[in-house]
Amino acid sequence: MTLHEKYEFVLVDTQEKLEAVCQEIKASGLCAIDTEGVGLNPLKDQIVGVSVCTQEGRAYYIPFAHKADESQLTQKQVVDKLKPLFEDSTIEKYLHHSKFDAHMLSQLGIDLKGVTFDTIIAASLGVDANQRIGLKPLSDTLLGEEMFKFEDVVKGQGYKDFSEVPLKEATMYAAADAHQTMKLVPVCKKLLEKKGLMALFTDLEMPLMKVLTSMEQRGISLDAGVLDDINRIVSFELESIKGQIAEFIGDEFKDLNLNSPKQLGVLLFEHLKLPVVKKTAKKTGYSTDQEVLDQLAKQHPVPGFIIRYREYYKLKSTYLDSLGTYVHPVTKAIHTSYNQIAVATGRLASSEPNLQNIPVAKFGVRSAFKAREGTVFLSADYSQIELRVLAYVSQDATLLMAFKENKDIHALTAAGLFSLDPDNVSSEQRQMGKRINFSILYGLTAHGLAKDLDVSHGVAKSYIETFMAQYPGVVTWMDSVVEYTKEHGYVETVGKRRRYLPGIYERNKNLYDLARRVAINTVAQGTAAELMKIGMINLHKALKESKLQAEMLLQIHDELLIEVPQSEVEQTMKLVSGVLESVVDWNVPLKVTTRTGSDWQDVTK
Repeated sequence: MTLHEKYEFVLVDTQEKLEAVCQEIKASGLCAIDTEGVGLNPLKDQIVGVSVCTQEGRAYYIPFAHKADESQLTQKQVVDKLKPLFEDSTIEKYLHHSKFDAHMLSQLGIDLKGVTFDTIIAASLGVDANQRIGLKPLSDTLLGEEMFKFEDVVKGQGYKDFSEVPLKEATMYAAADAHQTMKLVPVCKKLLEKKGLMALFTDLEMPLMKVLTSMEQRGISLDAGVLDDINRIVSFELESIKGQIAEFIGDEFKDLNLNSPKQLGVLLFEHLKLPVVKKTAKKTGYSTDQEVLDQLAKQHPVPGFIIRYREYYKLKSTYLDSLGTYVHPVTKAIHTSYNQIAVATGRLASSEPNLQNIPVAKFGVRSAFKAREGTVFLSADYSQIELRVLAYVSQDATLLMAFKENKDIHALTAAGLFSLDPDNVSSEQRQMGKRINFSILYGLTAHGLAKDLDVSHGVAKSYIETFMAQYPGVVTWMDSVVEYTKEHGYVETVGKRRRYLPGIYERNKNLYDLARRVAINTVAQGTAAELMKIGMINLHKALKESKLQAEMLLQIHDELLIEVPQSEVEQTMKLVSGVLESVVDWNVPLKVTTRTGSDWQDVTK
């Protein structure tokens, strides 16, 4: 039996029907909401209808911008009635991927409030790791009810987009979305309660969703002229590198495609006769990956040129050629999308475009991102946040002392490695200490550390032994994490986010070692991500309460980029530091570094 045979899905196409739906929402004090549009970009693609549900058994679709030659309400009629209800925070709202729908509704001038449950966020925490969390798969697996697929309703019927779907068919599809969202809420609540994750969901992930919605709608301004200038410089560099390579390889390879691993393999190993470092994964050709090129660059100039070429080519193709295409035609800003459920550790992921991976220094790409007129950028960066988390979870006496006394933790590690006073550590030795600190944090073995530092296995092993002697509390903690993971099958952050690691039971040493490293890193990185999320929630609230006009624009892992009116810089800087440094009451102090500037490059450390 199909959904529309089991339940009542009602087309709302008159003022009287709309009024009745609104009365039902008021009486219920809650509703599930879903929106339909002509595409997948909620800030650009037109919204064409809204579906609502207040109780199991019946749901409604309210179209207003379908191209079908049928009677439907106007956008104004719908907005006039729904806006007061959707902006009433006392009426509970349930949605699946509420950030998307909030953006869609913002097109109508509706500021969605009162969202208390998002089933996609709840499912991401509560269901098994291999379970798909789209609305359709969840309905199928958790409710045992199959829904119409978008492809069947639109593309399968030859329609260009949802606006062309006839209203009866559109109602069967759209009303089901709101209805099944409503049905999923109690099921998802039980999953969260069973796993002890309700606090993480209610106190962290749901409030964060509202902050991310605000950040995405604000967007960040891009200066296309600066971007074009950088693109010209990089294009010139790429041609220059090609010319330098040509001097070494001759006319025989004048048509060489530097982006073809196969052609590069022939050049390096057959023409230049360089030693084969390793084969491709399928053993059918020569590997020319970064590790191989790094080794070969010590023996011949061409591999070094290829490394530079790849770096610049990636910069050009990934950012310089594409960033401009993301500028919104109306706001003239780039509106990245933040996903709070994509990364297993709980870190935020940026996409469309990914602004967390914009290179820090190469040709100053970040300088193309400018603060709007009358404002400056304020960067707030958590200093060594993961190492501070490590100090807290391990309670290692030396680490605790170092952070309490504001000592240089990397110099301290280097001092132990090289038997020096911390004040006599050179910058090169400090850098070595820094790399070892983070290598240990990511659970690297002696073999991995040797490769990472380009030292012998024996030297790497001695470094690890010295580190362990210096920070015994860290060693004890790491062992306890591994044992906990073996006992439960998962590891937990301080905030109780779970990550299941079946590899911890592997007999294969490589797979076991990987699971061990992931377990250790998940606690450190995941807890650091939770601190940042709490900071974002608290800062968003504090800025509003203080009446300051600053707004968060970007989150880049341990850093926030904030746009601040020039007249409020000092007040805002003080507020930001105070809020971010007090997100938890630990015996490890958190430290935030702030910088200001007119563009993103100016505030980059």
